[in-house]
Amino acid sequence: MKRIILVSSLALLCAFHSQAQEVENPLGKSNQEWLDRDWPVTDTLVFDLPNESTLILYFNNTEFSARDLEEEFEPLLQKATDFPEFKNISYRLNKNFAPTSLKNVKYQLEKKYVPYVDSLEMTFPVGLDFTGGDFTPVVGFRAHLNWRNFSLGGSVTNTIYFPERIEKNIKVNSSWFVNAEFAWEFGNLDGPRRNTIGIGYLVNQDNSQLFSGTTLQAFYNRKLNKNISIQVGVIGTENLKTFYPTIGIRFW
Repeated sequence: MKRIILVSSLALLCAFHSQAQEVENPLGKSNQEWLDRDWPVTDTLVFDLPNESTLILYFNNTEFSARDLEEEFEPLLQKATDFPEFKNISYRLNKNFAPTSLKNVKYQLEKKYVPYVDSLEMTFPVGLDFTGGDFTPVVGFRAHLNWRNFSLGGSVTNTIYFPERIEKNIKVNSSWFVNAEFAWEFGNLDGPRRNTIGIGYLVNQDNSQLFSGTTLQAFYNRKLNKNISIQVGVIGTENLKTFYPTIGIRFW
């Protein structure tokens, strides 16, 4: 990225209205009329790229400042090495419609023009669940192959149960689940994939004192931040005749 130009002139506004249909994020007719009436274009920010292409942003200066937009888009455009050569690409910015929001425009640019490298993510989550009236610590290992918006993988988790003491001895009972998982985060490339669903199978049925017979679990996990998540689910045991709701917290 070599040059940034801010233009604010009547001639530019006329040019915009003659090319309004060429923006990458047009609105429906009624919303477009509403946008043009209440938040008309007052300024245009032009990013000149090294491959002789340009990114053009149309905006209203009561909503955005050129300086703030430069800070938002400069780091993104430095990574956008798949941006086509000798091409002008335009976006309209407005806070009141999802297609024209700053978040969505940045998302579209990153999705289309920033190269993405698939990665393998391995973590060791620990946590605490409330399962069928008992608090059960959970530890495990998780591996996911990450793509841009989603990941596929699995985990092995141990639901730990402490039965009542016998002769004052504390006994630890383990229930090992093997889980298949799918995680996703559409519309946001800045943070971790915050949504995960999974289904698991209890592999040590004969040794578990908490569960018996064929036992399956299904769960949904929602990340609150990079290191903490909330998980809810249900476990079907005794050959799927008895079901326990579960809720818990995970630390990654």
